[in-house]
Amino acid sequence: MGARHVTMSCRSRPQGFAWPDGVDERPQIDRIDGGVATFIDGSSGEFDAIILCTGYLHHYPFLPEHLHLRSPNNLYPGGLYRGVTWQANPHLHYLGAQNQWFTFNMFDAQAWYVRDLILGRAQLPSAAERAAHMRQWADRYRGVEDDAAAVRFQADYIRDLIEQTDYPMFDLDEVVRIFLEWKADKKRNILTYRDQVYPSVMTGTMAAVHHTRWIDELDDSRERYLESQPTADRVTS
Repeated sequence: MGARHVTMSCRSRPQGFAWPDGVDERPQIDRIDGGVATFIDGSSGEFDAIILCTGYLHHYPFLPEHLHLRSPNNLYPGGLYRGVTWQANPHLHYLGAQNQWFTFNMFDAQAWYVRDLILGRAQLPSAAERAAHMRQWADRYRGVEDDAAAVRFQADYIRDLIEQTDYPMFDLDEVVRIFLEWKADKKRNILTYRDQVYPSVMTGTMAAVHHTRWIDELDDSRERYLESQPTADRVTS
């Protein structure tokens, strides 16, 4: 089962991939009348369902209102020294408040730094020094113009954090290279980029090629993944 046709509507700019037949992109929706959606370019179409892909909105309902960090989903939230310590209350630390290219390695590096602050192994500079440091990184972030620059920015941010602690350094430049290769594969073919494999940064081991194309793989169980050869009745041609 699936949709015969999918239309993606964007508020800013189209994704620009070479979509297959049955997929197209339109600008922002202007209005909806019953099952008919009209877009701001005047085009329209009849649709059975609308799926809202809203992105991320950071929300902290477990904190009192006066402790909420208010920032859009970006790579360098304002008001967080080294991306973790709230300038308004340096006893409060946020982990993972950024938009993310890196994920768990960044969370680890942030946690290592906050751990050292809490245990007294590291000391915060003065409020003025923290503000100057944040301005320096915010100025640099304003110069980020594309995804490649964004990946490099976050790699340098993590490198800066790791250098403050005993967290083991790893080859961040190689991670950047793999990210950019993945981006190029995605741009080259939106239908096959998930079939590509890349080496482990930690061991150099190349990932195994899956036995079934991603677009045909409808079973994400461990047993299915570990099959050396898929059974014939479970392969979609």
